[in-house]
Amino acid sequence: MLKYFTASAVIGVLLLGSFQAAFATNITDLLFEINTKDDDKDKTEPINFQILKNDTIVVYDSNWVFGNWSFKENAYNYKRAPWGGAKILVPITTDDCPALTLRVEKMGDHSWKASFQVRANNNELILLTETPTVLFGESHAIRPDKPLQGPKGAKVMQSNSGNVHIFRFNCPPPDKK
Repeated sequence: MLKYFTASAVIGVLLLGSFQAAFATNITDLLFEINTKDDDKDKTEPINFQILKNDTIVVYDSNWVFGNWSFKENAYNYKRAPWGGAKILVPITTDDCPALTLRVEKMGDHSWKASFQVRANNNELILLTETPTVLFGESHAIRPDKPLQGPKGAKVMQSNSGNVHIFRFNCPPPDKK
């Protein structure tokens, strides 16, 4: 009797795992929203977007982009993936969301304030709600990791180190997307 119960429990766990995997959504494309605040992004300072899984696996790398672009203050810009040779390098699903981070780096030492958001699958999924406004440039101190409150009260874990900002994906539940 005990071996039947044990076998049933093992089969139940395996089936539950299969059902959970069946509900995961494959992420097929990305949209990085850039909202410039207060000042321009200088034309000669490119930026790079990376998505990391477990802080070690590079899922996506935009390479250095927007080097010849000036982003005006209070303007909206975006970068799509896959696009222009930059593609998703490692397949991911919505189940990977808690392990994903966005790393944004800007070259140069001119200050620039911006917030970011990451969407997926033709804007149907929000992987990272709009972040709090962050300051790029080497003229400010490093702030320790702590949740910051972004627009609409969304909490975002963010690391700040001058020209590199790292945000932990917060993938809101489906009813808030």
